[in-house]
Amino acid sequence: MFPLRYARSISPFRFGDTERTEQARTTLMDVHRALMKTHSRMWWYAVDRLLEDKKAMVTDAERAELVADLESIIATRSNSGDPTQFDPHEAQGAAERLIPYYRRVGKHGDARRLHQAVGESFEHFASNADPMLAAALLQTATDEYRNAGLKEARDRTRILMQKKIGAAGENLQSVEHKIEITKDDMEKFLNQVVVDDLGSSLVRITREFMLKRGDLQEQVQKTLKEAPLMAHITQMIYADDRVAAKIGGVEEDSFGRLFHQARFAFQFEQLWLMQAFQRLFEKHAVVPQHFAGWANRHELFDDMSLLVEGISAWAREDHVKAAHVLVPQVERALRKIADGLGVPVTKAHPTVPGTSVAIGMGEMLYNQTVAEALGPDATLHFQALYADPRGMNLRNEIAHGLMDGNQFHWHLGNLIIHSLMMLGLWKELGQIGKKRED
Repeated sequence: MFPLRYARSISPFRFGDTERTEQARTTLMDVHRALMKTHSRMWWYAVDRLLEDKKAMVTDAERAELVADLESIIATRSNSGDPTQFDPHEAQGAAERLIPYYRRVGKHGDARRLHQAVGESFEHFASNADPMLAAALLQTATDEYRNAGLKEARDRTRILMQKKIGAAGENLQSVEHKIEITKDDMEKFLNQVVVDDLGSSLVRITREFMLKRGDLQEQVQKTLKEAPLMAHITQMIYADDRVAAKIGGVEEDSFGRLFHQARFAFQFEQLWLMQAFQRLFEKHAVVPQHFAGWANRHELFDDMSLLVEGISAWAREDHVKAAHVLVPQVERALRKIADGLGVPVTKAHPTVPGTSVAIGMGEMLYNQTVAEALGPDATLHFQALYADPRGMNLRNEIAHGLMDGNQFHWHLGNLIIHSLMMLGLWKELGQIGKKRED
């Protein structure tokens, strides 16, 4: 058997260098045959260099041999009747290399067959796993069945996955970390953000509790040193009956990690934001109309009656009503901003020809023109709070009726009110962000 360290030293394939290419290809084929003969788990090493590299100039006979070997691996590793050989992940790895080839040569039926085989192997694997692992395995099975065009199998595994996610939630335990805040520290902070002038106090609270994209990026990068294992592990965010989001490792999914860090930031500021609002009420005797007028500094609302109604509900701690009234108003304001920037705020109805629907909050916040106008910090804040499944995704959770009554707590109301305060400063925040970038 050729050692892999020798295979790595083989000269790369080169156009016009027929002799060296022949030598490299022949040696790699020998390595591949040796790996297959010994049933090595490193079978992918030579396959990745030969099957996809156009410079390799693999012969038809060699390509057929590679395809047959991959088929053999899939058949062996997806065979649930042989526990000693069964390995759905290895079957998936072989299928992921073979499916693009089948599609490239027009063998779409074979591609669907492999998707089905992988889906069945993951479904079987899930049947013997604990609920949390089973949910993740069934997500893979669902995706594979979808790619195979098997709607009934896809729906069956999705329903089963929903049940497993629910069962997994029953077994979860909370993890708590106590942070002690001294009275002197809190008092010093409150004196800095709530000052004698009401307008200055509103500005300071708004800026203090708005997410800072640069700070979050630094915190994400710190995890590479402080928690390297967690920094590289893909994380799944589960809702009651579904996988709500998937976040990759820091290096390959730094943007997704920003939202994950934002969730921590929102939770960390609970006590501080509550105390800031409480001091604001005590020092300035504010009423709901103060917040409504501030949110409408840039004339985003033609009618403030719903703003006042929702903020009044928050002030009397009716957080269910406050959230359901105010979140659509935030979306309405963002649509007004987008319209003022010349961004289309409607789109064609997906199923009814000749009609239009309003664009959603997510489409607005991920529009480049809107994002530039809001600035990087405010954009990330609105995205993480309202419109991205890797964040709190509040707009969609409420709009689709996915939240229970006990989830509408006081901090959620505080975050919504703070976002209204950000709308009152949206032009100024955007200018600050632009200056910082310049």
